[in-house]
Amino acid sequence: MVMQKLIEYRIEIDEKITQGVKLPDTMILYAVDTEHMILTAKPNKTLEEKAVTKTEVKVVEGKNKHIILIPTKIYNFYRLEESDYTVVGSDKDPTTIVIAV
Repeated sequence: MVMQKLIEYRIEIDEKITQGVKLPDTMILYAVDTEHMILTAKPNKTLEEKAVTKTEVKVVEGKNKHIILIPTKIYNFYRLEESDYTVVGSDKDPTTIVIAV
C-alpha cells in the first residue's frame, strides 16, 4: 500500500482585510463557482445549498497576516498557481472572506 502525503497550499491574507479580528483555527471554505471561494467561521445555510463543494481549512496566524492552508484539490481546481486572485473581507462580518479568481 502506498501512502500519499497530503499537500496543502497557502493563501496569505493581510489582517487589515479582517479588520484586525483574529480568525478561528479552522474555517469552512465553500467553492461557490469557478471564480469564487468563500471562507466563513460558521456554517452558512445559503452557501451550503449553493456551493459546489465545502471543506474545512486550517488557519495559521502570521505576523500581520492570516495564512489559510488550502487543500491541493481546491488549489488546483482554481489554478491558483497561474491565476491572480483578489481577497475581500465583509464589512458586516470580518470572519467572512471572499476570494475571487
